[in-house]
Parts: sequence; structure tokens; C-alpha cells
Amino acid sequence: MKRQTLIALTLGSVLITSPVAAEVSLAPFVGYRVSNSVDIETAGASTKDQIDFRDSASQGLVLNFDLAEPGKQGELYVGRQRTSARLDDGLFAPGVGSIDLTIYQVQFGGLYFPGGKNHGGFVSGVLGVTRLEPKDSGYDTHHRAALAIGGGYQFFLTEHLRLRLDLRGIYTALNSGGSAFCSGGCELRFNSSGYLQMEAGAGLAIRF
Repeated sequence: MKRQTLIALTLGSVLITSPVAAEVSLAPFVGYRVSNSVDIETAGASTKDQIDFRDSASQGLVLNFDLAEPGKQGELYVGRQRTSARLDDGLFAPGVGSIDLTIYQVQFGGLYFPGGKNHGGFVSGVLGVTRLEPKDSGYDTHHRAALAIGGGYQFFLTEHLRLRLDLRGIYTALNSGGSAFCSGGCELRFNSSGYLQMEAGAGLAIRF
């Protein structure tokens, strides 16, 4: 499924299931992500290595809508990071030490303000899909289940505007033994159950 179709279907489900009287907020954001390494091994051999994702800027959009209980909101998170992957001790292909790629997330869940308001400190949790899309079409694109848990603070600016600060951990599940980025015959296999990214972000939440 193409990412545009996935986003459209998710947005549609949110609009259909959200209460008619609920207020909605949109928060475009910019952030920065850091990642841990992913263990891999060569298929049929004992050679092991690690894939490192370059730390880089991220951007995206968070949509929230109020639920019946004060302080609770539904949340749709859409994020993107342009980065590169490299092997610590090897090459993806002869002469190819790194691969440029874009990491997308589309996730849905909820947000909670402990004080029962629509601003101040909050915690959030969302679940969805991560897409790992190499720039070079000769390498495989991967879709994996992902979840994110985080928290932050929304500063009250006006009745319809908040400054939103987030810190979230994004965990992407990898099926150990599944193929890694490959060109032609695949010799690399994931040897890890998943990898974790930490994202710090800031954005303006517009309520309407």
C-alpha cells in the first residue's frame, strides 16, 4: 500500500470516528531524531555487523481531537526523517558503504492531560507502521509495525493556539531473520527484534 493511500485512509477513519462536537487541533512540527544500531548477519554465514542510522532532523504533523472525558484526546501522528544507513564493518554492495533513505511513520492512539485540561503537561501513546524507503529503487523498501510513547508540554498562547513540545520514543519491530536492505540477491538478514529512535520536537498546535 502506498504511503499516500495509507495516510488518507487513516485520516478518514479519524474523521469518521471522532465526535462531531469535538474540537480538533493540528500541530505541524520539526524535530531531531537519534537512533540505536540494528544487528544484522550474512545469510548462511557467521559474519555479523550493525546498521547505523544517521541522526538527523525530522518533521511531520500531529492531529488531535477531544474525547468525551476531559483531558483525553485521540491522536494521529505522521512523521518523516531523511537519513542514511551504513554498515559498521562492511558494504551493502561493492563500493556502496551507505544508503540514503527516508523513514516514515503513520500511527494512531491517544493523548492524556493529567489535569483534565487541553494544555499543560501530557503523555501520549500511538501505534502504527514504519516505512523504510531507500532513495535508490534498487534496494528493498520495508514496512514494519511500530509504536511510540512520549510526553511533553503544551503552553497556552491563545484560545486557539498552543506551543507544543514533545519527547517521544519510537520503537520499530523487525522480524529477526527477515531481509535487510538488499540489491539483487539478498545476503543480509536482520538479527534484531527492533530498533529505537528518540525524537525531540516542537510545533504550533492550532485548535478549531
